Amino acid sequence: MAKRRKGYVFQEASRWYARFTYTDGSGKRRNVKWRVNEALNKTEAEDELMHVLRSFEGRGERALDGNRLLFRDLAHVYADQKLIPPQYVGDRKVAGLRSWRTPQGFLRILIEHFGARRIKDIRHGDIERFKLLRLNTPTVRGEQRTIASVNRELELLRSMLRYAKREGWLEQSPFEAGSVLISKADETERMRILTQQEESALLAACKERREHLRPLLIAALDTAMRRGELLKLQWADVDLVKCTIIIRSMNTKTARTRKVGITSRLARELEKLYEQSPKEPTGLVFGIKDTVKHSFASACKEAKIKGFRFHDCRHTAITRMVRAGMEAAEVMKVSGHTQSKTFLRYVNPDDTAVKEYAEQLAAYNSRNEISDVKELIH
Repeated sequence: MAKRRKGYVFQEASRWYARFTYTDGSGKRRNVKWRVNEALNKTEAEDELMHVLRSFEGRGERALDGNRLLFRDLAHVYADQKLIPPQYVGDRKVAGLRSWRTPQGFLRILIEHFGARRIKDIRHGDIERFKLLRLNTPTVRGEQRTIASVNRELELLRSMLRYAKREGWLEQSPFEAGSVLISKADETERMRILTQQEESALLAACKERREHLRPLLIAALDTAMRRGELLKLQWADVDLVKCTIIIRSMNTKTARTRKVGITSRLARELEKLYEQSPKEPTGLVFGIKDTVKHSFASACKEAKIKGFRFHDCRHTAITRMVRAGMEAAEVMKVSGHTQSKTFLRYVNPDDTAVKEYAEQLAAYNSRNEISDVKELIH
């Protein structure tokens, strides 16, 4: 166990410094010196020294490292430990992230803003100012940056500071020291689902160079599978006899295996693909190894469909399942949702549904009015 000996402050070239001497667990004497940036006089410098001494008593040598740790250094450690490709034991992910490249882009933004700051000096107000700055910074296309995109950056920052706290470098995260900085309620929820007419036009646009999109879109619209789950799907996981698809845990967002059914039209598309394939169990069902971003965008353009993203196929599928009469709990198992709050964000009524609800309410009111009149007569 490291033992504290003595700490003191001194001044050099009009700047205040603190020095701390202690004996570490191996019996070796160590000397720590740092500049007290915010100290204007000896009293303020001594106050910081006492704070460091108290932290040392509670968290040991890690507290001393954290006192000098710059955000950019924390970022490098965090990236090496957390922002790495996924590693599996069997089909279970034990380390890393499936979408590890995206947070690396967020990390570069955070380093640009906080890189030269000591992590212990980052305050709640600093993060508030960063949030406002990012919201007022247009995207590369010159568009208004969304609250959701800024929240993703703040979530990474929160995770990094929590990591620093767990490692003993930080006593408290600034996210814990004030009002809520990440509000999901302020995000604009997606309300876009595909109408039957739009679907027909979109599938009709999947021809010639875009022919590969047709089975992929039908699968997305009939199973509510995510794009990544579809692109990683192998023939070994497709049972055309039982009309089921198994989505392995290593390919799902929630790391849980689930099963979905195959509709008759999807079965026809899959049978065609299988006949054209080398019929290898590990072969990709849709044979797509990179993105469908450009072909999907051009198909939407030809079909004159605006404001529709590939992920909205999932919204559409889930909404249709609920409207078809499936129980919410069953739909959640099919879609792979583990929380009702998240699931309900995907259940979006379209114009037809809204009109039907209004007609049902009008019929209900009409029945009650007739019943009230009968009671008055009697």
